[in-house]
Amino acid sequence: MDNIISFEPKDKAAEHRRDEMLEVINYMKKQIESGQIKEFIACSLDEDGLAQIHVSTLDTPGAVGLFEIGKHLLISQDAI
Repeated sequence: MDNIISFEPKDKAAEHRRDEMLEVINYMKKQIESGQIKEFIACSLDEDGLAQIHVSTLDTPGAVGLFEIGKHLLISQDAI
């Protein structure tokens, strides 16, 4: 009897990660379309590790507030 060992190829893992990110974007899109989301800030990293902040807010104070709330939530989740 032969033993078969298989590993998930990197391509499969990358595809799965891409699908997870698109799921989040699609969920947010539905919330925007239904009017549940009025403003948002998102941060992303490209393949070179460069960060981008994506903003759709009504004004600068709202953008800063959402950014700070996001930082607080991220830090709070890590602390638990």
